[in-house]
Amino acid sequence: GTAAGLADRLAGRADVVDAGDPLALDAVLGDLAARGVRRLMVEGGGGIHTLFLTADAVDELQLVVAPFFVGDPSAPRFVRSGVFPQSPARPMRLQEATRIGDLALLRYLVGGARG
Repeated sequence: GTAAGLADRLAGRADVVDAGDPLALDAVLGDLAARGVRRLMVEGGGGIHTLFLTADAVDELQLVVAPFFVGDPSAPRFVRSGVFPQSPARPMRLQEATRIGDLALLRYLVGGARG
């Protein structure tokens, strides 16, 4: 498969783990935990954001708000359709707001994330 081919091309310079297609988040997080990873920063597009948030695998979320709007309906969105554990009954908590020029960095604690 693709992972085996990539592992061959990297020739021991990196560990390649096949996490399936679609990605099996439990497999990825389990592999990282076995390697001693206790804290992980995730950057990605809407698919990755949705995967982690709907799996309740997030303990902190940092959002930057820019001073303009994108009105193109085909523009990428922060998340895709999904069932999210955050709700009015279980909201994220704003921990910090930082001004960076005309931008606002909002740091939320999500709660419920796996250890």
